[in-house]
Amino acid sequence: MAIIKILARHNPSYASLIRYILNEDKSAQMQVFTNNLRSDTIPGYVQEFIENEAFRRQYREDQVYLYHEIISFHAGEDKALLTPEVLDDLVQEYIRLRGHTGVMIGAVHHDREHVHVHFCVSALHFRTGLSFGLSKAQMHELKVSFQEYHQRWYPGIDKSVVEHGKAEPYLRHGQWHANQRELIAETAKRCFAQAKSQQQFFELLRTERLDYYERHGRPAGVEANGMKMEFSRLLAGMRLDALPVERNEEEQALQEIRRIRERQAGRDRDERDWEERAR
Repeated sequence: MAIIKILARHNPSYASLIRYILNEDKSAQMQVFTNNLRSDTIPGYVQEFIENEAFRRQYREDQVYLYHEIISFHAGEDKALLTPEVLDDLVQEYIRLRGHTGVMIGAVHHDREHVHVHFCVSALHFRTGLSFGLSKAQMHELKVSFQEYHQRWYPGIDKSVVEHGKAEPYLRHGQWHANQRELIAETAKRCFAQAKSQQQFFELLRTERLDYYERHGRPAGVEANGMKMEFSRLLAGMRLDALPVERNEEEQALQEIRRIRERQAGRDRDERDWEERAR
């Protein structure tokens, strides 16, 4: 059974995530999925995410711009059962359960011992400006419904069945837990030593199958295998804020969002003026 993980991102880092998702090194034959997107290039996809964000109705400093969503299959699964047709069906069901009004792009990655699917998902429904986020109850329902579909139609893919709402079994094994923390800490330190910026650090972590989580809108630590580990402990004296923040792409996205909103506001004013003159 696949494991679902959804990570909120409080900056418009569409470009870096989409580049990672569509990295051809992650699969010999890239299998891509889109929903409410028309483009077929990375710049085109990024622009469509920006345009969708411009419809936002309510703004907050700590607002979520996108979600990095991941479907992971256990390394012990029989890869022969995870055919392109099966993966396509499972992903389409995930999109259906997540909501067809979502703006999404995803791709299957085969670069690790386990098959996984990464998605970039807009935080807003398609062209409504309304939140596409999930409550805890909705998240639980999504996981349970997806698992039920998976078990019903693909019972042979059964190495990762979990009891949603309960602690996962591997968390009870203290030594395994400690070993994992040590391995993750070593990986995080190695990535930190190689990185020239915070953005590069996060991208290096992602290539190591490690995703960062945020707290109060700021990167706080690494999330892996159901565990959360803070950077302050993982990096052992190395400060994340010592790395510069590269915001070129994110600043460009924010500027483009503002330009689209200003154009839309201008059109709205022109329409109101025309209606008033027509009365």
